[in-house]
Amino acid sequence: MNDTPRDLEFVPLAANDDETVGQWLDLLADLAEAGPLSAPPCNVDMVGSLRCAPPATTLDDWVVRSAGRVVGALRLALPDGTPTARVDQLLVHPGLRRRGIGRALHGHARQLARKHGRSALTATVVESLPSGPPQDPGPAAFAAATGATRSDVPAGVHQWLDLDRHDPLADGVPATPAGYSLVTWGTITPDEYAVPVSELELSLGDAPVDQAEQEVRVSYARQFETMRVGRGRRAHHTGVVHEASGRLAGYTSVSKTTGNPAYALQGMTVVHREHRGHGLGLLLKLANLEHVLRHEPAVRLLETANAEDNHPMIAVNAAMGFEPYDRWVFWRSSVGPSD
Repeated sequence: MNDTPRDLEFVPLAANDDETVGQWLDLLADLAEAGPLSAPPCNVDMVGSLRCAPPATTLDDWVVRSAGRVVGALRLALPDGTPTARVDQLLVHPGLRRRGIGRALHGHARQLARKHGRSALTATVVESLPSGPPQDPGPAAFAAATGATRSDVPAGVHQWLDLDRHDPLADGVPATPAGYSLVTWGTITPDEYAVPVSELELSLGDAPVDQAEQEVRVSYARQFETMRVGRGRRAHHTGVVHEASGRLAGYTSVSKTTGNPAYALQGMTVVHREHRGHGLGLLLKLANLEHVLRHEPAVRLLETANAEDNHPMIAVNAAMGFEPYDRWVFWRSSVGPSD
């Protein structure tokens, strides 16, 4: 089909452009109804994302209009210090697909990537799992048609926990192993844990603390919190302290948006390599779930994702009742010369 609208107009998306933002939010809502299982978009969260980027990342947001209405959207994420630009959104209204709007958005993404000095585009494509519901093959076909190829980065396994079907806390929270103690905090990390949290997050628990880089790591944790607060999100954390050293040995995080009381995101769970093998990962998640439900009793659905080669954490999730839903496959393409 080749009836691409002739009047496509690309417009930067800014948080203070109320009319365009409103149409963009309508587009997100329409796509949520037509797409795979996900938490409904929260307007406070999405508008906040236009103002507050993730740490060490610049966002470049655009919409495309036809006949004065927003018919598609593009978000390009530009992480510091890499040659790549990540396509976080490439969206076309469900009633206007197969008309060339997606290709026009992809072409615009390539132009923007070149403008920002990037040599490659990356994107995440949702695909089916053998044990999960069938997913739309269109996004993978579109990626291939644009010249992208699957990355060798392990895919992510997207999982859901339905608390109306599974009760991970039926047997309570396991006893904390001798020599360790649990601590909890909310959205803002206490000063005493800011460096360890940053170190654990950035290294995934595999690197020793480098005292010379503490300031950078604290900045990472605080920047992440600034983004979270700016998007109207709140978070609940449980950490485990190694009593002999007084150091934070691991932590886990669950966060949620303002507008979706029943939905929450199980985020980072990490245990330092020196403290693995004590069941701390499962302990942290269960203790934090209990903590979350005390503060957010309306939560019924939690989603999470892990690299498919992270077998220990996937096993922990399975023990809690998380069920695999789909795969997040990474694709990559060269930006190439000017079109």
